[in-house]
Amino acid sequence: MKVCSLYGAGFYYVPGTDICMKVGSYIRFQQDFGMGSNISAGPLNGAGGRNTRVDTQDYAMRTRAVATFDTRQQTAYGTLRTYLLMGFQQDSTLAPSTAPNVYMTRGFIQLAGFTFGKATSFFDFVSTAAVAYNAGFNYAPDTGDAGQMVAAYTAQFGNGLSATISAEQSRRLATVNTSLNNPTSGANQNAAYSLMNVNPVSDNMGGIAGGSAAGVGLTDIVGNIRIDQAWGSAQISAALHDARAGYYSSSAAAVAGFNEANGHPDDKWGWAASAGLRLNAPMIGPGDYFQGAVVYTQGALKYAAVTPSGSALNIWNGNSVGFGFFEDGVFTNPGGVSPSVQLTTAWSVFASYEHFWTPSLRTSVYGSYIDVSHNAAANAAICGSGATSPGAGTGAGNPFVAADATCNANWSSFTIGSRSQWNITKDLYVGLDVFYAKLNSARVNAAGTATFAAPVGAKPAGVYAVQDQDAWTATWRIQRDIVP
Repeated sequence: MKVCSLYGAGFYYVPGTDICMKVGSYIRFQQDFGMGSNISAGPLNGAGGRNTRVDTQDYAMRTRAVATFDTRQQTAYGTLRTYLLMGFQQDSTLAPSTAPNVYMTRGFIQLAGFTFGKATSFFDFVSTAAVAYNAGFNYAPDTGDAGQMVAAYTAQFGNGLSATISAEQSRRLATVNTSLNNPTSGANQNAAYSLMNVNPVSDNMGGIAGGSAAGVGLTDIVGNIRIDQAWGSAQISAALHDARAGYYSSSAAAVAGFNEANGHPDDKWGWAASAGLRLNAPMIGPGDYFQGAVVYTQGALKYAAVTPSGSALNIWNGNSVGFGFFEDGVFTNPGGVSPSVQLTTAWSVFASYEHFWTPSLRTSVYGSYIDVSHNAAANAAICGSGATSPGAGTGAGNPFVAADATCNANWSSFTIGSRSQWNITKDLYVGLDVFYAKLNSARVNAAGTATFAAPVGAKPAGVYAVQDQDAWTATWRIQRDIVP
């Protein structure tokens, strides 16, 4: 094959064409300790947070093998580029099946400033995967490996200055209805139940499911202004996000489901804004750099943090529990006076520093923080969603049966970690990442308790102490990059 020098090292002409292609790949193996039941989501998310011998794993393995195909061709409109990343991934948490998952996270076309396909979100700035093996556990505006479907245009103004406008796949989270009618099962359930059980379809009663294509009106609109120069880079970005609810429910909804004839509340728009900075620090060490980003959102929480993927964080420790709700909005007073979607507010920050001790040995330190809050109407709706009288049906996962005037659905969490990596050769590395997470729990009552009327997974029904919780995770990894 003939070498193509137009686009740098590693490109070759595809025989019989003027298309240049670069093929690369990597193979990775890692072992994780204390990650709950999901290597990507972490110990505070989903069933893994229950810390039982039935539905939580203390140890897991992951293998990933991918290939990349980068093609470029000169046209009358500039360079036409396509990029594809595909392969397989298998986690030992995927019991009982031993079949690997197909891993395809990038596939896009670029021409004349336009980008179409699955790529990095143009809201993103920091890269958590560059400094952490447990990248998905952090509270950061980074779509990471998963990427985002985009249709974008980027204008270049020279001297490293650019601006982008993009229509992107909705970062949808639940809009939760505080009605006590569950239209799927007919049970007397509520907002707290739906959040704690992270059931995105049957328990959002009049709201819209998190991550659901149903009920998503418009794509998110994202824009950024960015500068890249020798000293580093900086970016400001913003997003508009459709946070609508579903239809009003009624007393018949428990049997009939959501009723279109009842109408729906006014549409609500969520939004997010972010500022990011990267500073290169060659005066400390060749390759050293700092990166950080801060985000503020209303009704668009998945811009503040891509994780968790569901509607709640929860972590148990014996007879105590901590939790936090993660939703775009709360649909209050359905069927009553002035029903409305109350948008949830959040802000987050992520920062890291990577130092190169030698060209082949590096250490990074990273951390993140998120604060999630509800206005008075949303807080009252969540805290008032328990049983109206002792013994009334409340649903398995409702911790607010004994809520009182001190109930507060707001919560916060922080993470901190460090990864050290040794490049044995230019293309083979091994490393260790140690990670700590702390959850400052939402509160139910002055007594500091939460009552669960039925078992939650392997956790039995009963009264639990509501306490702040923490978790440790460790990951070691070996990876071989196979590139020209």
